[in-house]
Amino acid sequence: MTARLPRLLAAFRPSLAVAAILAAALACAQEPPRSDLDEVVQRLQEDFIDRGKVSDEAMELAAINGILDHLGDPYTAYLPPERYEAFTLALQGQREDFEGIGASVTESNGRVVILGPLPGSPALDAGLMAGDVVLRVNGESIERLTLQETVSLIRGPKGTQVVLTVSRPGAPLPMDIAIVRGVIAANSVQSRLQADGVGYVRIASFDAPTPEDLRATVAGLREHGARGLVLDLRGNGGGLVNAAVGVVSEFVREGEVIRWVDADGSETVESVTGGGTAYDLPLAVIVDGYSASASEVVAGALQDHERAVIVGARTFGKGSVNVLHELESGAGLHVTIARWHTPNGRMIEGEGITPDARVGDQVDVQALGRIGELAAELCAVYARDEAAPGLPGSFTGALDDLCGAHQSSGEAVEADEPLEAAAAAVRGMIGR
Repeated sequence: MTARLPRLLAAFRPSLAVAAILAAALACAQEPPRSDLDEVVQRLQEDFIDRGKVSDEAMELAAINGILDHLGDPYTAYLPPERYEAFTLALQGQREDFEGIGASVTESNGRVVILGPLPGSPALDAGLMAGDVVLRVNGESIERLTLQETVSLIRGPKGTQVVLTVSRPGAPLPMDIAIVRGVIAANSVQSRLQADGVGYVRIASFDAPTPEDLRATVAGLREHGARGLVLDLRGNGGGLVNAAVGVVSEFVREGEVIRWVDADGSETVESVTGGGTAYDLPLAVIVDGYSASASEVVAGALQDHERAVIVGARTFGKGSVNVLHELESGAGLHVTIARWHTPNGRMIEGEGITPDARVGDQVDVQALGRIGELAAELCAVYARDEAAPGLPGSFTGALDDLCGAHQSSGEAVEADEPLEAAAAAVRGMIGR
């Protein structure tokens, strides 16, 4: 038996070899093919000349940014760990006053757009205007920064200076605006009594105290003889949805304020809270192309309930519901999870709120910002290559006119046509 064992093993050896080959082939067949992404990363890391740009960290960040760019949603954004920490600390540290320049901003097609400076703010005093597109902060380009990252650069301690380089609609060249940061009061409600018993209320932003401040303001105006109200939401970039619900609840007795519609079509409804004090007051609301987000929630709800006349120009069209996730690395990810719809089912995102009475110029924020940027690029090239031969005289004359155009001074116009129209509408309702 012992003598036969080597012969038996020798007989099985070819079969064992075949089995090993088959097992290896089967294992290869079961392994999924590599994706193009994996292979591209490998080839770049092996062959690309600038190795610093293809490190694991750089490639991971590039992949994240590429995915987010593909989504085409400016409100779905990645925050690196240090930016996420600063953002969450700012949320946790919300207080009645804060330090900064006092301006509402949003993002539109990858551009950071000023929706409007707050009343009495350093931004207003320095000449920052609604529609200005921020290009640089203290000389640093914000091209690859998120909206939250840009805001964190702009904010800072009172008494310090920040210089914003902006492109302004109608101005061919970018301009630097130096702003000394200050303390920004959180009271977002301002008011005055106009002629013929019309009270004027401006809400600059929707903060936690806004509904309570509005209620106190309305009571004060009534004590002084107000019999109707104009609610001014121009340049209001939004704020807290709960505050918007509270504002609508002052004027609407019952019903919906807003619907959240998610990717599955499921709806979450926010209704009025009850207990309002101004159900009976005639009301007109003024909006413009820089009224966004919570401002559009309020205007849309009051319009759908036929509670107010909406006066002015079509609003910005920002109607996204966002959540902030903390990642394991300590970074953050803003994700758009739903869209806002008005009580009658109108989508706000990309559409805005169309006023009942159109008064004043319709502002296309995206188009004006893009035109300003293109004009700035054209004038920069012309300034560099002005001596280049071959340009027709009429063309150079047009460029001279464009690139030497007078910059807007930012002075307010004397007549406020939307306010006059809104007040007239309220007076008409009072007289009924």
